Formats: sequence, structure tokens, C-alpha cells
Amino acid sequence: MMPRVMTRYSLVLLTVVALAYLMPAIFDTVFPRQSTNPLLLYSPVLNQFIYQESLGNHQFHYQDEAGRTYTRSEFEQQLPFLYYRNLELKGLLPPSIGGQAFDAETIRAERHAITIHSRRLKGHFPLLDLYPLFNNDPRVAIMPFPEDMFRFTDQTMEFINADDNRTDQELTESFTSALQEAGFVFPATVIGGNPTNLKPFDDGYFVRDSRGHVFHIRRVLNQPEVVKTSIDPGLDILDIIVSEHHRRELHGTIITTSGKVYLVTRESYRLISLPISGYDPGSMDFKLLIDPLHRTVTISNDQIVHGVAMDTAYRPLRTFTLPNRDLTPVPVLFLREFFFPFEITFESPYRSQAALRLVSGGPWSFAGILTALGLSFILRRRPPRHSGSWNDLAIIAMTGFYGLAAVHLLDET
Repeated sequence: MMPRVMTRYSLVLLTVVALAYLMPAIFDTVFPRQSTNPLLLYSPVLNQFIYQESLGNHQFHYQDEAGRTYTRSEFEQQLPFLYYRNLELKGLLPPSIGGQAFDAETIRAERHAITIHSRRLKGHFPLLDLYPLFNNDPRVAIMPFPEDMFRFTDQTMEFINADDNRTDQELTESFTSALQEAGFVFPATVIGGNPTNLKPFDDGYFVRDSRGHVFHIRRVLNQPEVVKTSIDPGLDILDIIVSEHHRRELHGTIITTSGKVYLVTRESYRLISLPISGYDPGSMDFKLLIDPLHRTVTISNDQIVHGVAMDTAYRPLRTFTLPNRDLTPVPVLFLREFFFPFEITFESPYRSQAALRLVSGGPWSFAGILTALGLSFILRRRPPRHSGSWNDLAIIAMTGFYGLAAVHLLDET
């Protein structure tokens, strides 16, 4: 008798787990969630923030922080540094802002965007610890992809030939010696670079050693170039994002575990601390927009987008916070909470890899559980009289309609 009972409850448990994954996924396919997904920008014409909100079905709403609304064409005219190509086609360039005129060439030369998605930060996506180190050779017009990859071991910077999967002893010894001479202490704790040849030039890698010091490593004419930077070894660095750009103002960006953001300048690796608060790198995306007159930072998640406008010296001028409104119809939200007290999912907006998560429902989930219990009494047509019936009710009380379906489907079969 006992094995039969154990088998039954094992099947009930497996059914509940399967339903907790499948039912919400099917529901979301039939009734997809909708939000405004605001695009928040700083207008140099208005000297205030202006934004775009999605209304669904490819419809958008355009408004500034003062409440004035705009058409799409008017919206673009308030953002001449972002939509300069459209304005050029309409004959609306060069715009005059503060007595200055900006033609397309000037705007193009001064524009730069850095976007850092939470799901692309260290620890949020599957990482193969092999990196390409491009050879800086001024005699070559197109940057070729190297035939070798490198990785850091406990004692060396090891280069591996991708063709035969063998260690390149010459490169390994050359770069390891250069690192040791510069004061690098193995192993590496943070490695940041831009592993693509689709960039104007290669700025190598920034690597943090076991004592917190950050080193800049480049490959020039197949020889190591290692610089021990002046970056504070006490920084709690989470990740370093290298961003090569023709403006050559910045090496990249440092993100700390505490949510501080620093720009690494080409001026002796001087750090610029960005004046943002409330940034959680584990669950928020970061964007920096640079134009001829301003620097604008936005941080966002599924609830809010917060913007900070700065001057060219990165001094704050204005801030604005906008909610990411949920446009899902109220009946759909109610039904989802009512039927699903929790769900099992492998997806996360903050990770690029599968991550098993148990997500709880909302306030209406309790009403759904009570309804499931009532339906269970009706389907049985008699009150519970033995421990098995009480166990079934306990399962339904914890899992709602998942448990109701599992218990009664197994009874029927």
C-alpha cells in the first residue's frame, strides 16, 4: 500500500511542477503582457526631458516632462542630435541651439552611445574564458581576427592556437613576463574587453589582478604592451566594459557591485564618477548618450526609467523619473493572479542564460486557492474522511488550481 501511495504523490508533485511551468507560459502566449517601454531622452532645444511611450499596435505617445504632447515629427525636432539624419532629409539642418549651429558632420563626430544591459554583465551570461587579443598593426587597414585566444590561469596569461588547440609558448611567456614586470599578481579577477573586430581600433583589455590593481593590456606589432593604471585598487569592480570609439575620449566603463559607474578616460586613466543613484547592476540597464552639448545617463528596469542630464564636464543639470506603466488589461492581470499562485520559469530579463526561478503570484492568488479548495469539495461530493483526502486538500491549499488539476486528473486515470 505504501509504495502505491508514494507513487501517487510523486506523480501529483511532478504534475504540479509541469503545470506551474506550462500553464503560465501558455497564458502569456495567448494574453501577452504589455507595457509603455518608455524611451527617455534629454532635449537640448527644450532643456528638459522628453519621452516616447508605446501604446501597443505600433502606436506611440510623445510628451515632455512638462506635459506637452508632440507628433512624431515634432518629437524628432526636439532631439536634433539623435534624429539629425531625418532632419537633414527634411531640410531642417543645421539646427541653431543657444546661438550655435550644428551641421550633420559636427553632430556625427560628437555622438557616442554606451549601452550596458544587465544580462551582459559578468555572472549574468555563460562565459567561455577564452578571449581574442587583436594585434595593433598600423600597416593593416582591416583588423584581422587573431589565430589564437588567451586565458588567465593561476600563474600565466596563456595563449592557445585556435587551429591546433596547442599552447603558444612564445606568446604565453612574453605576455606573462610583461605582466609580472609591471607588478601583476595572478590570478586575474576581472577581465574586460571588446572581443570583436567590428570597431575603429582595438584598445585591448583591462584586467584586475588578485590585489585589486587594474592593468591595461594591448598587443602592438605582436608584442605585449602592459600599463599598470592608477585606478583605485579598493574599488569593488563588478565588470569593465571597453568601448572603442572614434572620439577617443574614453577607454570604457567600470561598473561596481554597489552600483557606482565610472568612465575611464584616456587622460592617464582618470575616472569620472557619474552622478547617478539607485542603480542596481543586477537588475537594471544602463545607457550613456553623448552629444555636442550634453551627456545623458538613463537607468531602467521593468518598473521605472530614471534620467540624469549633464553638461560636457559631466556635472548634473536635471533629473527625471518616469514609470514604466503596465498596459495589460485589468481582467487579464486578475485572471493570471487568480489561477497561478506561483510559476516556474527559466527566463529572466536580467540574464542571458537559463535561470530556474520560482515566481510568486499576487493578492488575488489567495482567492484562487480558496476557489480551488471549494471546487475540490464539490468534485468529491463528500467531506474528507481519511488522511489521504486531507493530504490532497493540503496540496491544493499550497498549489491552488495546479494541485486541483493534478489530484483529480490522477484520480480519474
